[in-house]
Amino acid sequence: MFSSFTNRLLVEVDTIKLVLDAHDTLRALVYPREPNGTPTETPSPREGVPPANLEKHLDEIRGSGLSKPSWQVYDHCAAFTRLYAVYEQFVEDLASDYLRVLPDLYRKYLDLPVNVRKQHRIGIGQILMKLGKDGPYKELDEGSVIKGWSEGLAGNLRYTLLPDAFLIDPQNYRAEILAGLFRYLGIEDCWTWIENHPMVLEFMARERDVNETPKTLLHDFVEYRNKASHTKVGDIVATEEIKSIADFVAVLSQALAQLVMKRVVQQKINLGEAARAGKVLNRFSDFIVGAQMAAGTVAVGDELVVIHKHSCYRAEVTSIRSNSHPMKSSTCRRAKKSGFSSAKGPTKAPS
Repeated sequence: MFSSFTNRLLVEVDTIKLVLDAHDTLRALVYPREPNGTPTETPSPREGVPPANLEKHLDEIRGSGLSKPSWQVYDHCAAFTRLYAVYEQFVEDLASDYLRVLPDLYRKYLDLPVNVRKQHRIGIGQILMKLGKDGPYKELDEGSVIKGWSEGLAGNLRYTLLPDAFLIDPQNYRAEILAGLFRYLGIEDCWTWIENHPMVLEFMARERDVNETPKTLLHDFVEYRNKASHTKVGDIVATEEIKSIADFVAVLSQALAQLVMKRVVQQKINLGEAARAGKVLNRFSDFIVGAQMAAGTVAVGDELVVIHKHSCYRAEVTSIRSNSHPMKSSTCRRAKKSGFSSAKGPTKAPS
């Protein structure tokens, strides 16, 4: 009765095995081994004459029964499944690291943004109901779940936040879910930031169709991954398109990291642990700016955090000029204008 399902499963399993064998064969050709069996340090079919048995190995792959379309489906599924896993892990690592530093930015638990405290409480309640020997929280117990919360409510300055309490949504990280996670973290404007980030804008203008948006592209990426993981795949995406989506994931992730860094720096300024070095008045190139400097000292080699309305990044000071005179450092007792060159920065410097 269910033989068609079984046969389809067996075909898919055979295809996976054939692809693995083909990849092993190709890797053996790309990474030849020394007589003692250890790989050479420099994989180099291009250097010198290709192995004499190259055609033999290629004929073995061609004659194995592995069709080109089946191989392409396998690579399509593997690429999207792995790419999403990398993206998901990045988002959760970024959120967890931000939660780790929040107690240093808000010394008292009750000083945390309301959304953070609310989600912490709700998440802990949900986790407590699901504790057990099996399931996603099998490594946790009641004590470890409520410890940081109880310490915070008691006024202990060494309280902690449980990352699992904020990562309870089982849905994929599409735009609305991603924005919801960042609201849990006290960051309301996550998706607006992403859509207006210079790197994202530049990527969309350069790489994508005018009718696409970051939201629709992220949605399509998640759909490709879900179909690759859970359904029969008929149509595959071209390699160049997969590479473009991978580039989008990289740009999106960098924008998110900059958003979190901006929030950390802003709160450190509020605490008096960081000071504003100055304000950019003119941009002469991507790496040279004219700035109104605040009181203090800035030297060549210093690393500054440049904050823009829609971006935030680190930049190293490589040169300083005041009234056209080069300087190794600039000490200001009152605000004055200086020119700076930076070795690092985005495509567009802040204004």
